[in-house]
Amino acid sequence: MKRRAFTPWKRIAALAAFALLTPLSAFPTQPTQAAQVIAEVNVVMKNYSFNPVGVSTTEGKTFNIPAGTTVTWPNQDGESHNIAILEGPEINVSPEIKTGQKWSMTFTKPGRYHYYCEFHPPMVADIIVGGVNSTASAEVASVSFKETGRAVRGKFLNYWQKNGGLPQQGFPISEEMQEKSDTDGKFYTVQYYERAVFELHPEKAAPYDVLLSLLGNFEYKRKYPNGAPDQQANNSAGSVLFKETGKRVGGKFLDYWNKNGGLAQQGFPISNEFVEKNDLDGKTYRVQYFERAVFELHPENKPPYDVLLSQLGKFRFDRVVKSKSTPPNAAGIHVTGISSGPQHYPLLSGPHAAPGLNVYIYEQDPQPVVTWMNDLGAKWALHQLSWYQIEFEKGKFNWAKIDRAIDALNAAGVHVILHAVHSPPWAWGGANKVTYPTNPADFGNFLKLAAQRYKGKIAGFQIWNEPNLAIEAGKYVVAARYAELLKAGYTAVKSVDPNLVVISAPLTPTGVNDPTIGVDDLIFLKRLYAYNGGELKGYYDVLGAHPGSNANPPDTLAPDKPGPGPGWNTHPSFYFRRIEQLRQVMVDNGEAEKQMWLTEFGWASTTKAAAGFEYAEQNSEAEQADYIGKAFRMGRDQYPWMGPMILFQLNFALPNVTEKAEDERVAWGIIRRDGTKRPSYFAVQQYAKEWNAQK
Repeated sequence: MKRRAFTPWKRIAALAAFALLTPLSAFPTQPTQAAQVIAEVNVVMKNYSFNPVGVSTTEGKTFNIPAGTTVTWPNQDGESHNIAILEGPEINVSPEIKTGQKWSMTFTKPGRYHYYCEFHPPMVADIIVGGVNSTASAEVASVSFKETGRAVRGKFLNYWQKNGGLPQQGFPISEEMQEKSDTDGKFYTVQYYERAVFELHPEKAAPYDVLLSLLGNFEYKRKYPNGAPDQQANNSAGSVLFKETGKRVGGKFLDYWNKNGGLAQQGFPISNEFVEKNDLDGKTYRVQYFERAVFELHPENKPPYDVLLSQLGKFRFDRVVKSKSTPPNAAGIHVTGISSGPQHYPLLSGPHAAPGLNVYIYEQDPQPVVTWMNDLGAKWALHQLSWYQIEFEKGKFNWAKIDRAIDALNAAGVHVILHAVHSPPWAWGGANKVTYPTNPADFGNFLKLAAQRYKGKIAGFQIWNEPNLAIEAGKYVVAARYAELLKAGYTAVKSVDPNLVVISAPLTPTGVNDPTIGVDDLIFLKRLYAYNGGELKGYYDVLGAHPGSNANPPDTLAPDKPGPGPGWNTHPSFYFRRIEQLRQVMVDNGEAEKQMWLTEFGWASTTKAAAGFEYAEQNSEAEQADYIGKAFRMGRDQYPWMGPMILFQLNFALPNVTEKAEDERVAWGIIRRDGTKRPSYFAVQQYAKEWNAQK
């Protein structure tokens, strides 16, 4: 449901009391006492404060530790806490730490770490590692390559730049992904390049934390299981015999080996020289295989380009990675890889920028909605799955509320996403209502039953809604609680059908940071990626998003290209293009291989707006239609990572959905309250016609 736009320029007085906005530069550079040589520190959580034990503190309870120190937080309070590191060289968010439990982190990077408890935001503290105050930048920033449309970041970018770059490694041809190694059978984060595959080994110290896959070995065994024929050892003056493999390297190949990384980059020779037909141009070249590369002699080129590396990365990518991408099913969903979660479920991808709509049926006759969807030509629909309505009493289910809707939409060829949300009272665990269930396993049980009931009739599930809003999350916005809910939902759905798509709960673009009201969507997404060492990457297939719009055209974005105003145009969260910034967070966290699905987007238009939605009066119905059409085409033409785009909404304005004409949802519809069609209806219809024609 669309909510009122928050004013990002507003200071929340209570937040200042929590000290969450205190700039790091306000703290002194060094503690007043010398750092102690310690390997472990306990910070007891008691009386709703952080209490370091056995160390000298300053600036309240801030203390200094050397790099490599482990800090442990035992919880001695009667309620749950957690540790959310918001600023510093590394961000991290711990799971819920219940009474009597503890959590630890080893600090390896110098800098100041600012953290708090998500469950009780007034609990705030700092740790200084290495006696410095700076927030020491993380790894090297990402670089995008227009030649292949791929980005390289962090340790991989650093390795690429230090080890030959383009001539040695080639352009990136994939984003980071998870892959099972042919060498040891373990899963690693990898990235494919034209001439190499980088593997991340965090268990090793730098510079050995990035290694090259043994592509030469893999290719040689594949092509020559009995050894390559007609090999000739290079016995020229200065040639070298490698006793480890019994092969000789000499001449131009030895010169190249010595100048381009030697053993670390190329590995030992595994063949002598022979003539081979190139898989790219069909020509024959003199080659020699090494563990990590194949050298090709090109006498037609001037040095240093007379020896080139075969494009082993591309050959393996085309043969191994692309072969794992299954043909699309009836909904256009196909496997693109494997997840990094402990179960290693397949990663699923849906049709690029496919048009869809939010619909509302429940116990009503589904035929009008089906008729509109058929007329529009849109084959994707998101429908709410209210746990509150289906299982109001524990163990008693009223599936009849949506059975007819799902059956009718499925029969019409519409691919349904069920949006699971709303805890029933029995799951709250107390007298006061909170939106999340006390026990995520209860939610998982409900989703498992839903997946079993509708298996073969739906495309997937969206796990909750806008968890960066307190109204959706409970008393405070708590990333740790949503993380556990997402894990429970994902695990339950996949236990029934691994091919069902699991969409992470879309974040609302609030632009504010008050945990009692809402947390900025970019900040909250970064916390989710930081949760428990990044484990959530393996617990959803595609990232859900609810971009802003307000009265701003879809191609605008503050501050460089702001919308016309007045109002609601000063912050990026007011714009459709906010999704580009969310996408960058995905890329920065190695998630660029996943799609983004929009499960709510659109523009509101009315002559009498509900309170908090006054911007809707700035959009005419014609502008609403124009903006919607442009946004669909931006998704299609500018965002190759875009999955289905589900517009908000089809029929929420009708009296059988809402009794109140002043309901803020009415202004977002493409059908008026009297059932007539707005210009935006025909804008959707036209885009769907274009999309279906090119499919």
